[in-house]
Amino acid sequence: MIQIYSYLNSFQAGEEKDKYCFRSVADQTLDSEQLIKEIINYNSTITEADARAMLSILSDKVKHFVNLGYKVELPFGYIFNKANGTVARINDGFVPGTGNHRISPVFRFKPEAADEMTKNASYKNAGSGFVTLPQITELYSIKNNGKEDEALSFAAGSLLRIMGKNISFDIEDASQGVFLVDGEHHETRIETYNRIGTNVLEAYIPAVSAGNYEIKIVTKPGTDRYEKCVASKKIEVTA
Repeated sequence: MIQIYSYLNSFQAGEEKDKYCFRSVADQTLDSEQLIKEIINYNSTITEADARAMLSILSDKVKHFVNLGYKVELPFGYIFNKANGTVARINDGFVPGTGNHRISPVFRFKPEAADEMTKNASYKNAGSGFVTLPQITELYSIKNNGKEDEALSFAAGSLLRIMGKNISFDIEDASQGVFLVDGEHHETRIETYNRIGTNVLEAYIPAVSAGNYEIKIVTKPGTDRYEKCVASKKIEVTA
């Protein structure tokens, strides 16, 4: 569901213009692991290995052909690269990475697919006022030398570094904090931290059962409103 907030429009100019505008945030994420389960449940003849192979091949082939300059058609849209930038003289060449010369991937929805996604969209009017929504951008384990490692495997007592925006919280409020969420949606709140900052958290992994866990952060940016975010990657806790 998308949660819709109203807040003061800082770009409003003139009394005839509306003073407030909307912003929204999706409060749930369907990650790759969940998508694989949905594919399996949709057609019982497709195995987990089939689903994983299908997504892996699709990802590889789409990236390969987009990189070659193709416009790749998917059931719901097109993916292609687009060049942007400026030059002083008409015969100056385009050189990616020089000045403002950029090649960027673009996704364009087919109109009928966009209609299907929006005509019965689930939404909720979630209140007014500017809300500083938490966002997780990166997860790292910390090596013994203090350096970051992208390998997200942790033993109890090891340190998880979370990077993002607006992720600080009040540790005294039991509803806020960093939570480990297992496959059965059971949550374990992390109680011990090395660092709690607006953009960086460092949390010590508690003693929990071995397995894969989602990382969820709950904050309270308003007086009566909690906000949450879930990392796109899961971590593994070892025995």
